[in-house]
Amino acid sequence: MKTRQFVAGAFAALALISASASFAAEQNQPYRYGQKLDVAEVISLQEADSANCGVVEAQMTYRDSTGALQSITYLKQSDTCHNQG
Repeated sequence: MKTRQFVAGAFAALALISASASFAAEQNQPYRYGQKLDVAEVISLQEADSANCGVVEAQMTYRDSTGALQSITYLKQSDTCHNQG
């Protein structure tokens, strides 16, 4: 019986850790100028589609040095600007 309770508790703890890591990645923190970032691996870079050259909001999802998923938003020139030759 104790083994069953231990295993159930371990699975519950694992599920809670997974859920909190997923939730942390979903919370987009806005970048502040000069902010130190702990980026070990970039997972994705995304920006809204734009037909015009201009400033758009972009999002970077990454893993920090502890392996936790993080997400940050920042402003950048749209990719459309680079494609206009």
